[in-house]
Amino acid sequence: MPSEVRHLSFRSREIMLAITEYYYRRGLTLPAGTAARILIAEGPPVRAVLDIDTDRGEMIEVPIDAETLAASLILFCINRKIPLPAESDKRLRRLQADAVALVIVKHGRPSP
Repeated sequence: MPSEVRHLSFRSREIMLAITEYYYRRGLTLPAGTAARILIAEGPPVRAVLDIDTDRGEMIEVPIDAETLAASLILFCINRKIPLPAESDKRLRRLQADAVALVIVKHGRPSP
C-alpha cells in the first residue's frame, strides 16, 4: 500500500511566529520582549531555543520541547488553512540551525 510524504519547511521567522501564536492561544506567557532568534537543536528529538530580547535589554533563552514545537507548527498551518491530513504521522526534522521541516506521512489504506 502506498504512502504519501510531505515536507513543510519553516524558517526562523515563521517558527518564532508559530511559537508566539501557540503560547498566546494556550494562555501561556513568554517573557516580555521581542523574539530575536530561534536555534534548532539536533535531535532526536528536535528541540529549539527561542531567544527573547527583553524590554530591559537582556536576552532570555526559552527552551521549546519537541511536542510544543510540533504543536506550534501544526497550529500555524491550521491558522493559515494549510491542509494537514488528520490521520497521518507528523514528525520534525532539523534542516538547519534556524529551520525545521514538519514531515507528514499519510499511509494508504489496504485494499478490501
